[in-house]
Amino acid sequence: MVLDYRKLIEERLQIELSHAERSLEQAKQVLFSYERKKSSCAGELKRIEEREINIDTALLYRNYLKEIRIKISEQKDAVAKLKIDADKKLEELLKASKKKKILEKIKEKDRATYVMDQEKKERIIMDETGIRKYQISM
Repeated sequence: MVLDYRKLIEERLQIELSHAERSLEQAKQVLFSYERKKSSCAGELKRIEEREINIDTALLYRNYLKEIRIKISEQKDAVAKLKIDADKKLEELLKASKKKKILEKIKEKDRATYVMDQEKKERIIMDETGIRKYQISM
């Protein structure tokens, strides 16, 4: 009963960890996408500044770069928080797994004790049966 409960907890935590890791991966991909956009925009801005002196276009690119840098910073914070969450979920899962394994060992130990007790009772019955047969034959 308790062991079944521990197994359910472990399964739930595995699912939660899986979701946390998936969210973390998605956030990392968004961050990577922002960094690619930043790199591309910075390269394009450099080419524009080298070719022509169009201040409006350069300002648009600079403002866009500024926005992307802000998004990158925010996304890095989000990735860090998701990483902490995934680490906590992993730690919880490890604790739950340890508790379940302890209960499994206790159950196995109790089972071994029960089997030994049953074998001892069988030997006692067999001994008594043998003694009665001997007494009857005398």
